[in-house]
Amino acid sequence: MSSLRTRARDADRNALCNALDTAYAEGQMDGTEHRERTATALRATTLGELKALVADLQLERPIALLPPDRPPRSRGARRAGLLVALALLGVGFGVGHAVGRTSTPPAAANGPAVAAGSPVAPVVVTPAGLHTPEGFGRLVDDLRSRLGSARVADATIYPDYAVLTVPVEGTPGRAQSYTYRGGLDWPGPAGTRDPDQPLVDLAEIDARTALGLVAGAPESLKVADPTSRYLIVDDEGDGPQIAVYASNDHGETGYLEARPDGSIVAVHPHEAG
Repeated sequence: MSSLRTRARDADRNALCNALDTAYAEGQMDGTEHRERTATALRATTLGELKALVADLQLERPIALLPPDRPPRSRGARRAGLLVALALLGVGFGVGHAVGRTSTPPAAANGPAVAAGSPVAPVVVTPAGLHTPEGFGRLVDDLRSRLGSARVADATIYPDYAVLTVPVEGTPGRAQSYTYRGGLDWPGPAGTRDPDQPLVDLAEIDARTALGLVAGAPESLKVADPTSRYLIVDDEGDGPQIAVYASNDHGETGYLEARPDGSIVAVHPHEAG
């Protein structure tokens, strides 16, 4: 039987990241926590470190390759794993890919955020690849049409759907989660958020630059033939930031952070064993 001290494989880290993605899409954590846990998972060295990252989450099925429940590791051991991941931040890395030119999405109109419990019908539109400038622009336009602006607490954007956290109007300490999949779905129940966390206007994000980071992920993150690519846009207090994640069926995963102008803040490429 596997021990929590058993060395983790790339396949284990990939399975854990997929579980974190699902939990985030279900609203079990916000964008900041999702990014922090994913960064830690990518640098975890043991199965125990991975197990600790999902111990408080509701999972539809047990994660393959993880050992059964055992007495939890000490807080100090978990903290040590996190510090290892954080110590690797700040590594610069260039991305040489860019996507086709398109017009920059128009600036967002000023408008109210979502009021708690407001029953508004979903806006259904023709689906478009959200990792294309046209699809990203359509997402921005639909947010403005439905919510009055494209200002969000955070947004996680996959090729065919996005998960958006939007503050509740008049209550900055609460937010609702929306799913966008060819249209904006009904919001989930309102949850708490840090009222001091700045909002990000997706209409002010240069889609060409952001999607260039996604297009260049296989090379910059050393993840060949990725089967999963997504980006997170948020602001932790020092300006808007874009995070790009990539993984493939071989258990190879990578993660980077960048500014909207494309300058790299941190990178965690896949490292061959």
